[in-house]
Amino acid sequence: MQYYNMYLANAFTDKAFNGNATGIVISAGRMSDEEMQNVAKDLNQSVTVFVRRLDIGLYATRFFRTDREIKLCGHATIATFFALSENEYIQKIDNGIVKINQLTQLGKIPVEIEYKNSKVKRVNMILNVRNLDKEISDERILEAIGIKEEDLGLNGAILKPKKISTGGSDIVIPVKSVEILEKIKINYDKVLELSKEEDIISFQVFTIEENKEEAHIRQRTFSPSIGVEEEAGSGTSTGATLYYINKFVSKETKKIKSVQGIELGRKSCLCAEIIDENTVKVGGIAFVFMNGVLNI
Repeated sequence: MQYYNMYLANAFTDKAFNGNATGIVISAGRMSDEEMQNVAKDLNQSVTVFVRRLDIGLYATRFFRTDREIKLCGHATIATFFALSENEYIQKIDNGIVKINQLTQLGKIPVEIEYKNSKVKRVNMILNVRNLDKEISDERILEAIGIKEEDLGLNGAILKPKKISTGGSDIVIPVKSVEILEKIKINYDKVLELSKEEDIISFQVFTIEENKEEAHIRQRTFSPSIGVEEEAGSGTSTGATLYYINKFVSKETKKIKSVQGIELGRKSCLCAEIIDENTVKVGGIAFVFMNGVLNI
């Protein structure tokens, strides 16, 4: 029998019963793929991360849903490195930033852990972002998410859905109001069909609640391509949303605060910041609600 330390944590919240739930297993590289998949199935979280330290400031991660492995997960990254920091697998500092690298199936993802008064203030991940051409028509996208063409846009501007990559790809869709966002009626079969056609991870729908230098936004993220009807909070999609706003809405908007998961009863709070033209930083905190030892 082998023993592994493990944690359950909610990303993008500081309390129980909110945010996006994540399993975290300190694997040391000793588990087989079959064992990792079975553990993820038994833990039954939105994603379970298997993490091992390779060197000082260098960690390998693998991400499993209950039925499959995925290449990268933003909320699971935040939850994992928050839990590692809080439990001092990563040496803490009084104030400032500890920089590490996470090796994933999409390559090396930089992670920053911000400390204030020896406590973790926020965990950030750095993402490369770019706009991609899409072949899906706007009409098919609107039909799939159950809104009309006149619902599209922000602040009186006519704006269209865009395909944006943060490693995986999202369709980012701006709508005019929170009311429109809340009334979305997803046709999951159609969203899944379009996702397969264009290799899309998520359909990311958002609206701006305040149009300032740091915009406050509401988002909903639908990811049937990885078996998730709706996410309680998505870090990668928030990065894609900020990129969209900065590129197509206002160059003055360099930061956003995002609220997600309201419709699921699991509120998530995220923040994102433009680093340069093709780089965003996405972050938040987490709440570790269980720790223990896994025996297999």
